Amino acid sequence: LAPIAQRLAPLLPLELINRPGEGELNAGCGAEFVQKGRLPPRGLDTPPPTTSADSGGGGGGGGSRLCSLDGDADRVVFHYWRLCAGAVPEWRLLDGDKIAALFAAFVCDELRALEIEPALSVACVQTAYANGASGAHLRSLGVPTPLARTGVKHVHHAALRYDVSVYFEANGHGTLLFSDSAVSAIAAARQRAEASGDAGKAASAARLLAAKQLVNQAIGDAISAILLVEAILLLRGWSIERWDAMYEDLPSRQAKLGVADRAALRVNEDETRTLEPAELQREIDALAAAHSRGRAFVRPSGTEDVVRVYAEAATQQAADELARKVGQATWRLAGGVGEQP
Repeated sequence: LAPIAQRLAPLLPLELINRPGEGELNAGCGAEFVQKGRLPPRGLDTPPPTTSADSGGGGGGGGSRLCSLDGDADRVVFHYWRLCAGAVPEWRLLDGDKIAALFAAFVCDELRALEIEPALSVACVQTAYANGASGAHLRSLGVPTPLARTGVKHVHHAALRYDVSVYFEANGHGTLLFSDSAVSAIAAARQRAEASGDAGKAASAARLLAAKQLVNQAIGDAISAILLVEAILLLRGWSIERWDAMYEDLPSRQAKLGVADRAALRVNEDETRTLEPAELQREIDALAAAHSRGRAFVRPSGTEDVVRVYAEAATQQAADELARKVGQATWRLAGGVGEQP
């Protein structure tokens, strides 16, 4: 990233923090640490000071946007300090769900302006871990949100079914995909627009084709994702606070508990419902229904004898309670070991 930062300096000043050699890799920093821990990274646990480079109004702490990459730069999440006069600064996280929402909105706006017929299929592929508010927002934009099993290999495979697709796991691993037929259709639309003198449509097509060139369609690439985020924010004239305001995440809680045999717990294809033991899903349904906007699921780990629990609800207290009670039911019905949650 350092060589790129030097080249971008006149257009996009980047300050690199927690660089190689300044500590153990990903220790107290990195996308995974920030997203799962819901904590700012080492060295940024207070708002950074305002500088002249912050005049763009990003809002990160005197205006700066902050982002965290993991060690091999395939994941990225954004964050900032929201400063309000007379109030304690609030640290805010924009995870992979928020990046996906920004990319999907950009694609839909540009395709709508192009009026390609027949229309290209567009989707934002998510996993069960995607925040429920994210899916609701995307669907309000007319973007389908098919679910895939947890893991980039599963999500990427599902995304290939569409002409243009976005996918990001909450930890910031994802990308934007264009099929060959979509690229051909967009390029043809650009040619038609240029021939007819329609500068607006020509610009929309050019932006989509530039986005295709920028993103890495083979694998998650944090650096290209950062650059596309910055380009979209610049095009829209948005601060990071305006981006954050696209929707408000539902409070959530994740947990895990030991089991004697994770194979005893079987889930459906998208991991949103438990198939065995059957009585566990009935309990989860009842527990979730007791909370406003409650949703919960459990899934066996792919690497160790533990079951992972996810819960969300309208308040953090409710999400915490739902996660605890779902964990207790799972421990009781799926062969939990150790202390009951």
